Amino acid sequence: MDLSHIAIGLLAFALILHTFEEGWLPEYHKVKPDWRSVVFNRPLLLDNLPIFIFAIILGAIGWRWPIISGILPAIGITHPLFDHVGLSWKAGHFRPGGWTAIFLLFPLSLWIYVIGYTQGRFQLYEGLISGSIGLAISIWLVWVVLQETPSSP
Repeated sequence: MDLSHIAIGLLAFALILHTFEEGWLPEYHKVKPDWRSVVFNRPLLLDNLPIFIFAIILGAIGWRWPIISGILPAIGITHPLFDHVGLSWKAGHFRPGGWTAIFLLFPLSLWIYVIGYTQGRFQLYEGLISGSIGLAISIWLVWVVLQETPSSP
């Protein structure tokens, strides 16, 4: 197993950690010290289960299908910028998940693109397609957050 496959696996793990920071930690802070209500929170688990499955599958694929595996670093670049930097700036406070997004997802994703480029892991069209899909997913995630956020009068 070479460095590029390990890097994709690390990014998949980072996305799972980010999801815990973004979803479970805010819930825990609302109900602490009752951690069981957060750990066994079925709606929260079902809401985030697709992200876990997505990350594990893309991490396992590695660079075998660059169009598919390239979606993960595309999300790792665009999601932190749109959701955590952009929406945090708009809201005037740091959003949950910001630390892992900015200091883990973003740099790991850039590193994966550098590895992919230097090792010739993907063609330009593969990078453009996977990047577009990752961008679309990140825009959708921002839209979901904006729909859940009450608007001020």
